[in-house]
Amino acid sequence: MKKLLPLLFAASLHAADSGGSAPATITKEGDLVILTLKPEAEQSLRLKTVAVEKRIVPATRLFSGEVVTPLAAEGKPVAPVLGGTLDEVLRLADLQAAADGRILQAQVQIDAAKIAVERAQKMLSAEAGSVRGVDEAKTALSLAEAAMTTAKAQRDLLGGTLGQNARKWVRVAIYSGEATLLHAGESASIRTLGSSKPHSAKPVTGPPTANAATNTVDWYYELPADTALRAGERVAVEIPTLESKVEALVIPFNAVLHDIHGGQWVYAKTAEHVYTRKRIQVTRLAGSDAILSTGPAVGTQIVTDGSAELFGTEFMTGK
Repeated sequence: MKKLLPLLFAASLHAADSGGSAPATITKEGDLVILTLKPEAEQSLRLKTVAVEKRIVPATRLFSGEVVTPLAAEGKPVAPVLGGTLDEVLRLADLQAAADGRILQAQVQIDAAKIAVERAQKMLSAEAGSVRGVDEAKTALSLAEAAMTTAKAQRDLLGGTLGQNARKWVRVAIYSGEATLLHAGESASIRTLGSSKPHSAKPVTGPPTANAATNTVDWYYELPADTALRAGERVAVEIPTLESKVEALVIPFNAVLHDIHGGQWVYAKTAEHVYTRKRIQVTRLAGSDAILSTGPAVGTQIVTDGSAELFGTEFMTGK
């Protein structure tokens, strides 16, 4: 079998000004792309590098969550939770209005039955009525009171009145086969999409909801009272696993570059004025850091400030 030699070629770049020479040369060796910068070009880019680290980080799994409004009173987790859809709000409002109407109806029946009992007892005292009439009036009163008890229980299942509860929860759909790997009693880290600032949310007991079609169960977490999140917002949820801590490669997230195919890369400084683009795989974010499953060796110097400019230089998209 013939031995394939690495493909070597160099390509000149357009100068930053019309009369200057190219600020860098690009060399491709197999799958590696190497940028060799001129000293003045490197200085103008003001590149900064940091070393790849290996740290002990909390072991977590990342899920998508939805901010919801719980309608249950304290200690009554069966009442529904509401997202941000208008259909959901209108449907529940209609059910609550119907339940409130049944309570009013039962109250009217109780009032009427009490009047009937009082009248029957007066007639019996005046020897104008019968014991049977009194018993029938008392029976009607008992039935009305039982209807009231039922109506109130049904109304309690629908939770508090819409708009009166300021609490916010996060509902997370978790694949049932993965639930046994997670620490259900630990607080989760909640952050909005595109934000690196997390919020801690403690687990709470919510309604036992699940989705058989996707084989998921719902877990609930309570947000801080001062949260600005609104019902219906999507958030990223990091839930601790039972493994608690793992050792992983860590780099600043601003060093990570993405190509048009979704590939993730960093530029590693491999020699003086020489930078090599290397593929990485980000497992998750931890604040402003990226946790890697694969990446350069520990101690490798990678570019943070100026990495986007190097990317533009390579593909000749910069100024």
